[in-house]
Amino acid sequence: MNCDQASLSSIRSEVDDYWHRVLSLCHQRNPFHFGMEFPSKAFNEFEYLDSGTYSHVIKAIEHQGGTPIIKVVQRTTLSRMSDIPISGFELYLDVYQEIVIMKMLSNLHDNVSDIAGYEYQTHSFPRIFRSRVVHGEIPNYFLIRKYDETIPKIKKVDRFDDTFGVPREYLVVVMKFGGDSLWDRIQSFSKDKLLPDQIISLCYQTILALAVSEQVLQFEHRDLHICNMLVKETKKKEVHFKIRSVDYYVKSFSIKACIIDTTFSRMAVAGVIHYTDLSSRLKSSTENPKPEEHEIVYADMYRLVADRWTEWFPQTNVQWLRYCFKELSTCSVFEEFAEEHHKNIMKNLIDLIENQKTVFDFVKTLFKSGDNPSERLYRETPNNMQNEF
Repeated sequence: MNCDQASLSSIRSEVDDYWHRVLSLCHQRNPFHFGMEFPSKAFNEFEYLDSGTYSHVIKAIEHQGGTPIIKVVQRTTLSRMSDIPISGFELYLDVYQEIVIMKMLSNLHDNVSDIAGYEYQTHSFPRIFRSRVVHGEIPNYFLIRKYDETIPKIKKVDRFDDTFGVPREYLVVVMKFGGDSLWDRIQSFSKDKLLPDQIISLCYQTILALAVSEQVLQFEHRDLHICNMLVKETKKKEVHFKIRSVDYYVKSFSIKACIIDTTFSRMAVAGVIHYTDLSSRLKSSTENPKPEEHEIVYADMYRLVADRWTEWFPQTNVQWLRYCFKELSTCSVFEEFAEEHHKNIMKNLIDLIENQKTVFDFVKTLFKSGDNPSERLYRETPNNMQNEF
């Protein structure tokens, strides 16, 4: 066996191991057939939401009235590994890391404890219902609806095998609907614009959600730009969080935040590190002479971590939060409708986060700040107070 064959054999062995791990996480021994696992009789229609390099995100309208989100991640089979560049698809190693992170964040909807016995809770990450490894073609009734400015168009989901051969294998994750794109809701052309109070509430919800995940799981999102945040209508007047057994309540102003896309994320679970090596992906961000705002954060994060992607750098969450605050404070709807006290709140957030090391430190700073103009937005209560969420 030559070196190339030995190298490929090693890769196949590793991927095969992670294939079994992913199946185990999905409570399967073998992949199910796509059409049988997701039969047409279970759904009324599908609405396209978004697509990435490796996946499609679809809202499914079920006949019984539910509206779960279905994420279809395109996988490769081992038989195609010698024919397809490794960079052309996600390996099972990558998807294993991502699905572990998604499931652990989903668990934060319930009351969880750290090793010291402190309790934590947040509802600001997607709730995962189930995940399945499936094989076969994407069913013809899996439609996505694409819209231009005037004419709705319906087409089938683009098939991965049309471009890369025949993988015939996918990871399908079914989760609770988390809301609409935050980016869409802060544009001047939006029919359902967010108000300044709602934007500020989103900031506080995101702060507390990251503080929870940071403390329990050493979580770093590492890609928290505006397009990775959703907003959803809620009838609840307050959004509840629990950090170190203390309950926090943020005024909702009728909206609820949801943080998505953990492809780049890092987390520690029972001493095991789950992460993605971003060195090759982010190196170019340091070389762009005219970077966009989110590319500046990538570059700052790259320099901070210095190729040590397994290690915990909670300051990356701080970097992304500061970026979000700046983006939201300068978006068209905020600049158009914000009053002076709204501007003061956002300025205060940007100023206070500047030298923080962790998001939890930032939370402690916010609640210790006697002149914090955003004090009316939240309250903290002793841990014996009834959960109002």
